[in-house]
Amino acid sequence: MQRQPKRTRRRFIKGAGAIGTVALAGCGGNGSSDGGSGSDGSDGSDGSGETTGTGTESMADSIVFYNAGSLKYDPGTEANIERFEEETGISVEVNEVPWNNLKTSLTTIWRNEDATVDAFNGPTWWLADFVASDWLEPLELGDSHMSNFPTNLQDLVTLDGKTYMAPEFGKWGTFLYDQTHFEAQGVSEPPSTWDEVVSKGQQLKTEDTSPFAFTWANKDVFTFKQFLYQAGGQLFNDSNEPVFVDAGMDVMDFFTELREQDLIPDGISSMGEGGTGDTFIAGQLASVESWTPLGARALDADSWGKDRLASAKPPKGPDSRATFQDTNGISVSAFSEKKRAAKKFAKFMTTPESSKTNMKVEGNPAVIPSVYDSEAIQSQYPSWLLEDMKFNLEHAKSETYLAQPQVDDYLSEQITPALLGDKDPQQALQTAQNNIESLYQDIGLL
Repeated sequence: MQRQPKRTRRRFIKGAGAIGTVALAGCGGNGSSDGGSGSDGSDGSDGSGETTGTGTESMADSIVFYNAGSLKYDPGTEANIERFEEETGISVEVNEVPWNNLKTSLTTIWRNEDATVDAFNGPTWWLADFVASDWLEPLELGDSHMSNFPTNLQDLVTLDGKTYMAPEFGKWGTFLYDQTHFEAQGVSEPPSTWDEVVSKGQQLKTEDTSPFAFTWANKDVFTFKQFLYQAGGQLFNDSNEPVFVDAGMDVMDFFTELREQDLIPDGISSMGEGGTGDTFIAGQLASVESWTPLGARALDADSWGKDRLASAKPPKGPDSRATFQDTNGISVSAFSEKKRAAKKFAKFMTTPESSKTNMKVEGNPAVIPSVYDSEAIQSQYPSWLLEDMKFNLEHAKSETYLAQPQVDDYLSEQITPALLGDKDPQQALQTAQNNIESLYQDIGLL
């Protein structure tokens, strides 16, 4: 089966003009202590000798930061904000915006070229639309800072040679399993391939426990992309053409086999991050591809611990063990009047020390490989879990693409019926691909 060339860092931003604004029409969405100067872009440059947006470049003593949700549920971010304020003297006014409203709020503010927000944290998959609309300031963090992150993540936040987001913390698929259940069913090793997920699943299946599950519900496109990358596919080629049908059929064939052999639970299409984790903790899943920091949660749960929880590298698909890269990061508004302070904040919040703090306090996987080798982290988490988390970070994949909400909606409305056996998978994927191609033609990308 012929595969498309590996995707390179995106170059579609230049000349996009109003396309970004059009693409944002449906804003629904399916995270060293010195900011320094000069190399961090605090002189107002974006690498081309020009300034971006309408703000000035004076160093401010305060900034406004839009956080995705309440800090009550982001204690790692809260701890690092306190560190930043103590070490720099710059105060941070946090606007806790519900996740479902954040993109819409930012879009409304920036369409009015408003300087209300200086920095925000959000997912990498918002970048294409925001950058195309000229709403983000290049961060100019410098090689010494960006080299902390793996190349695959550096490429994801770099568009047209400029860095628009500083990676803060990660979420990617992690394969976890219930070692006690495996041993009780006579399975000594976790599955290492898709085929073994099926074959070992027959042994792992009991009346009360499903062999395997993955997050779906409102993260169906994320999960589909993870398995798509494992199959060697991608959503788009470098000409912005959707090209996922062939590899997508490998994914759908795998899902169909799991469903027909009763190896995934009934109602899986309604299982979001919380539901998948709850079901695993309740002992009703033998193994799971988790998005949340479920490993840390399971270690602290009643009747769980290091003797019961186990992890493994994701089962290899036809091409690889890739996971989907769902990293959140910090970006700076092009309309901010406090860019120097906001860039200092973005840099501080994404240093190795801040990444370590976030993982230690909240359990969010670190986006910097060296953090996994730190004494503080190794004393808190078992070595086998850290080894797999680090592997997943370094092998995670993703894509940034314009009109992300519409693209993901077109995919979602087709792949869920196919997952459930209510629609022919080939027809579903081809329909989604045709719809996305038409969308890109309508907004001038094809």
